[in-house]
Amino acid sequence: MLHPMSDLVVDNSLVGQRVCVPSRPEWGVGTVLRIQPTRVSGKPVHRVSIQFATGHRQMVVPPAKLAPPEDEPQREAGWLDEIGGRTLDDRLVTLPTEIAKFLGTPAQRVTVLAPLYTLTEEPESLLRWARRQANVADPLSLWSRDELLIAFRAFCNERDSELRKSAALVKQNDGPEALRALLDGFPVDAREQMLAALRRPL
Repeated sequence: MLHPMSDLVVDNSLVGQRVCVPSRPEWGVGTVLRIQPTRVSGKPVHRVSIQFATGHRQMVVPPAKLAPPEDEPQREAGWLDEIGGRTLDDRLVTLPTEIAKFLGTPAQRVTVLAPLYTLTEEPESLLRWARRQANVADPLSLWSRDELLIAFRAFCNERDSELRKSAALVKQNDGPEALRALLDGFPVDAREQMLAALRRPL
């Protein structure tokens, strides 16, 4: 659950501090590098330079607002979390609950899996995937890019395994033509990845 964050007073004491921008949670948490007082339309403002994991940003405060970062979930977990498979590392590689526990026909299961096949190993796609999977604003504060890539490939193996099982049932129940027609209804990028996954040897 997100809690309201109070705005920070911007002065030189913020240099070196960790901050976030409430209006841009996808940037995650950054470090203030420099604060320069200036004036815009005669009003005093601050030009703030911040280094985020996703890149360097400059903003004028106000109108921009800065806030202290909320505590990110930690990768370390207690023994109950480890037994239940609920660590952040587990969440990163597991199919989303709404897909893993989806109760529908095999064809419907293939359909709910299809959006997962628009994901790629490109940096921006990888970060969007990790944010959604682990529900953290800044995955790079917890994992390196290499760790995220390894986790993404493990996730893809889970996704592909589920696709193969559901596709096999569609073929068994309705025939190969039904599966072909189902796949043809998906966007090209997803369909091509799904076909590649179905062709790969187990």
